[in-house]
Amino acid sequence: MTEVLASATVFSLAADLPTALPAPMGDSNLALDTALLVGETARKTCHIRRFSAAGATLRLTAELTPGDAHILELRNGQTIPGTIAWSGDDETGFVFDQPIDVVGTLARNLAILPAERRSVPRVEMRQTVSVRRGNNVEFARMRDISQTGLGIETELALQVDDPVSLAIDGLRPIGGTVRWAHHGIAGIEFSEDLGWQTLMPWLRHVQSHPMRGQAPRPPALHDEDRGFGLGGDKNVIRLDSPARLREGVRWWNVVVRKLTPTLVEFEAAATFAKGAQLWLSLPGTPGWPTTVIEVEDHRYLAEFRLPLRPHDLAMIAPGRLQAS
Repeated sequence: MTEVLASATVFSLAADLPTALPAPMGDSNLALDTALLVGETARKTCHIRRFSAAGATLRLTAELTPGDAHILELRNGQTIPGTIAWSGDDETGFVFDQPIDVVGTLARNLAILPAERRSVPRVEMRQTVSVRRGNNVEFARMRDISQTGLGIETELALQVDDPVSLAIDGLRPIGGTVRWAHHGIAGIEFSEDLGWQTLMPWLRHVQSHPMRGQAPRPPALHDEDRGFGLGGDKNVIRLDSPARLREGVRWWNVVVRKLTPTLVEFEAAATFAKGAQLWLSLPGTPGWPTTVIEVEDHRYLAEFRLPLRPHDLAMIAPGRLQAS
């Protein structure tokens, strides 16, 4: 029995127009999703290399005229009207007349498959992910994700076979292994596959709630105090450290700027309401319950529900602590 390959079509949550893609290796059409491109006089079978909200890059040998109207018929039953943007070198750019719900298309693709064959293909996106290797924790930028792993842009000097721990905004922490790394880009295989039942709702949430704030990042220079949070506290400890926050069952990446035994100031791309009950975990610590008491844009001040004790402070990477 021939094993059915997972789809190699790349789906993108970005609403960018279709562009020509680098030539693939091997049999370029082997695992790509197929579709029909229907014009006034002909129906042409094509393969979808990349699919975004704005259009698709299609692989087919026919030369088509830019500006001509066609309909893209997907295997899931969707019919998408649009126009030819460009054509050449066995590829065609097809621009949709109206933006498409990419995650909805993925869901329809899964629905026509038996449950045992449902697999979410690679999805391009730009999300913050924290990567922990040993005692080093850094924020990275996600390039794409699938059920089996993800691609990242990172400043960590990752090596093949390095074990890492990943924290992705809105998902539980997950372990992984570096499978390739070069020039600041790495591919990481999850130690445990994400089921489509987990990944699809998360993708829907990401598509419906794009981050409006910038991803948290350690600053190149210390921020000037702006009258918010712990700026006036003489006993504050400055950290500028990556950390994780849990709200309910969802985890988020944040930067902890400063803290005292009773208060902590942090920045996040996610949005938390005043009064939100959170669990804050810094590298090398089990974490503590906190309550948000002040909010300014994407800066937050939270109160530890129990004051930190001296041995708690000693766990918070003492080699990096600097008194203000």
